[in-house]
Amino acid sequence: NCPLQSPLEISAMKREYEEDELTSGKKLKLADGAQVSLTVPNLQLNTGAQMPQVMFGTYKTKGESCFSAVLSALRSGYRGMDTASVYANEKEVGAAIRESGIPRQQLFIQTKLWRSFVGNGKNGKPRCDAE
Repeated sequence: NCPLQSPLEISAMKREYEEDELTSGKKLKLADGAQVSLTVPNLQLNTGAQMPQVMFGTYKTKGESCFSAVLSALRSGYRGMDTASVYANEKEVGAAIRESGIPRQQLFIQTKLWRSFVGNGKNGKPRCDAE
């Protein structure tokens, strides 16, 4: 039995997989008979929500390469995405999530706002909506 620490370690196993094989929770059989699991353990938050211990980071990814990387990560078994408004890629992250077809309730999306986005703007709207 050879559990993976992260879905990306599968590339080091020197076996090509079909995209539909790479789903979290599935066990894959390697040529030598070893089985690997793509399940990433979750942490339970005080709200009862489940947060994956390993998330896919999107810092410094932009445009089509961001979309492709996030879609590939989701297809590889990641169920946690880490993004932020300052990364300017939330649109691509969202498009990849929609394209993946994975139900939203199976995903944990972590995003961040600058402190300057908190509170109301001069127009009375929340600052994160005012820009």
